[in-house]
Amino acid sequence: MKLRVAYAKCRYKDRVYETPLVVTSYRDEHGTSRNKTIVSLAKLPKYIVKLVEEGLKRGDASALDEYVALHELEYSGSVVVGPTVVVLTALKQLGIYEALEASLPPQQAAAVLHIVVERVIAAKPLSVMAQQRRFAQEPLAFFLGMGEAPSLKTWYGALARLEDRREGMLQGLFARNHAPGDLYLYDITSSYFEGQTCPLGEYGYNRDGKKGKKQVVLGVICDQDGCPIWIDVFKGNTSDQTTVKQELLNLKAKLGLEGFTFVGDRGMVTHARIEELEKEGWWEQFSYITALTRQEMMALVEDEHHPIQLELFDHQRLTEVEHEGTRYVLCHNPQREDRDRETRLRLLALTEQKLDSLRGNVAAGRAKRKDVIARRLYRWLNRWGMERFFAVTYDEGVFTYARREDEIERYARLDGCYVIRSNVAPACQTTEDLRDRYKDLKYVEQAFRTMKTTDIQTRPIRHFNEPQVRGHLFACFLAYRVIWELRQRLAPVLARDPDTKRCEAGSLAEVWRELSGITVAKLEVRAKTHLKLSHITPYAQKLLTLCRVPSLDTILSE
Repeated sequence: MKLRVAYAKCRYKDRVYETPLVVTSYRDEHGTSRNKTIVSLAKLPKYIVKLVEEGLKRGDASALDEYVALHELEYSGSVVVGPTVVVLTALKQLGIYEALEASLPPQQAAAVLHIVVERVIAAKPLSVMAQQRRFAQEPLAFFLGMGEAPSLKTWYGALARLEDRREGMLQGLFARNHAPGDLYLYDITSSYFEGQTCPLGEYGYNRDGKKGKKQVVLGVICDQDGCPIWIDVFKGNTSDQTTVKQELLNLKAKLGLEGFTFVGDRGMVTHARIEELEKEGWWEQFSYITALTRQEMMALVEDEHHPIQLELFDHQRLTEVEHEGTRYVLCHNPQREDRDRETRLRLLALTEQKLDSLRGNVAAGRAKRKDVIARRLYRWLNRWGMERFFAVTYDEGVFTYARREDEIERYARLDGCYVIRSNVAPACQTTEDLRDRYKDLKYVEQAFRTMKTTDIQTRPIRHFNEPQVRGHLFACFLAYRVIWELRQRLAPVLARDPDTKRCEAGSLAEVWRELSGITVAKLEVRAKTHLKLSHITPYAQKLLTLCRVPSLDTILSE
C-alpha cells in the first residue's frame, strides 16, 4: 500500500483552509480511482508534516538525517567570496584565466592568479611572501580547491615565467577581445625601485618625484576607448622618443594592424623622430597625432618663414595652419595657463638671480675676461631659454643687463597654448577631431594613475631579478585590464552626475566593500562539510548582475 500526504481544501468565509492527510489510492468495484484517508495530520506542527511527507516520498527515514541538534553543528569559519568571484568571472570571460592555465604549470598559474586578484581587490596589496603565507586562508584557494599554498620559489618562478609568455598572451587577448581599430594611444611612465641591484634599474627622468631612486620605464598602448592592449618595460634611463619605433612595430608585426593613427604625447613623437621614421617609409602606411614641445613651439614662433606666428594664437577658438604637408592646430588650455605663467615667472626670477650674481662678480673683479663672462652668462640664459627676455651687454670687465618687458609681455600670450602636429588627412580628421584625439591620451594617464597609486600600487618595486620585475609589472597590467573592464560594466553606478559629482556606488573600493558581505559558511556535521551561502542584499545582487556574474549557487556547486 502506497501512502502519501494530501491536502484537503475547505473554503469558509472567503478563506481557504488546508488539512494535511495521510492517504492511499485505490480503485472501487467500478474501476474508479479513489482516495482513502488513513490518518489526519492537522494537529501536528508544519515541520513534522513536512518530515512525514518527505519520508513517505522516499520510502525511508533518511529525511531525518538532514535535521541535527544544534550541539552537533560545528561552525569552522566563513570565506568572503563576493569580490573574488567577480574578479574570477572577469578573468574567465576576458580569457586571462584560460591563458594563464595554458601558459603556466598549475601551481604557478594559481600563484599568478592570486597576485592579480590581490592587486585588483586589496586596498593595500600584500607582498608576494605575505600572499604565499596567507594563501590557504584566501578565497581564491577556496575556489581552486587548494588546501596548501605553492612554495615561495614557485611564486617567484611564476613571475619570471610570466614574462616569457607575455607577448603570446597579449596577442591572444587582443585577438579574443578586440577588432582592429584605426587609432591607438601610447605614453610612458616610470616606477621606482627599493634597491640598487636590478639590471633594469637606472637613474633617469623620475616622474614619481623620488630623487635618488633607480627606476624602470613602462610603455602602455591603449585603444581609442582607453582599453589597455600592450605593455613594454624599458630600462630606467630610456628616453621617451626612443621607444616609439618599437611600439609601432608591436602594433604592426605582433598585432597585425595596418593603416592606423598613432597618438603620442609631446616630447615622444618629436620632429627628429618624425623625420627619421619618414625616411624609413613609416608614414606612408600610418599617420600620427602629437604635440610640439615648448621649445619646438617657441622655435617655430620665432621662425619668420614658418606660418605659425604669435598673433595666430587665439584663446577662444582653434586655429589650423598647414606647412609642407603637415597640419598644425593651435590650441589653448585655460587650466594650463596659470601653471605656464608661474613657470615663466619662476624661471625669470631664477635667471635674474644668476645675472645679479654675475654682475656682482664682475663689479668685484672676480670675473674680468670677456670669454669668462660670456661662458657664465649663457650657461644660465641657455639653460632655461630666457635669453629672449634680457638685453645683455658685456666686455672686458663690464657686464650689464635689463629685462625686456615688452618681449615678456608679448610672450605671455603663449601661456596655456600648445600646438598639435599631425599628418592625418583633413578628410579623415577635422581640426576639432585632432584636438579631441590628442586629449584622449588622458586614458593612458588614467591607466598609469590606477596602476601606480589609486588601486594596483605597482610602486615601489621590491624585486631585484629582471624577469621577476617584468613579470610583476605584467601582472599589474593584467590587474588593470580587469579593473578597466569592471569599470565599464559598473558604469551605471560609477558614472558621476555632472552637477553633484556623485555616483551611486561612490567608488570601486566601495563596491568591493559592499560585495565583501557575501560569504560562504563552512558547517561540519557528522564528519561532513556543508557550505551555506549568506544572504545577498538587493544592491549587492545588482552589482553582481552588472558584473555579469552567474548564479553563485551554480559557482559553488562546480
